[in-house]
Amino acid sequence: MRSDSSSSKSAWVQLYEARKASFEMETRPPGRPPAPIPRKKVGITLSQGEISELEVWQERLSALLERKVSIGETIGILTRICSARSSRLANRKGYEGFEDLAELVSQMVG
Repeated sequence: MRSDSSSSKSAWVQLYEARKASFEMETRPPGRPPAPIPRKKVGITLSQGEISELEVWQERLSALLERKVSIGETIGILTRICSARSSRLANRKGYEGFEDLAELVSQMVG
């Protein structure tokens, strides 16, 4: 006498059937998951002095944030600081631009 109910099946048969059951697995491409903020890899040419300055800033920012800051993040942070300073200069009364690089740097730093 044979019954098809699951209660009469032996445990090993139920286990075997459970293994064969197809489960929907979440599929995603292999590798690192996409970043929440899309980033684009770029190539730049820097002098040794510029690289040294970036490394100094990378260490400073890492110490301030108490975590490792990448060179890309360092460049991004410094770029945004320059953008903010540039906006402040542009909003000043009597702003007409700069004659040369030396004046721009002087105004940005000063």
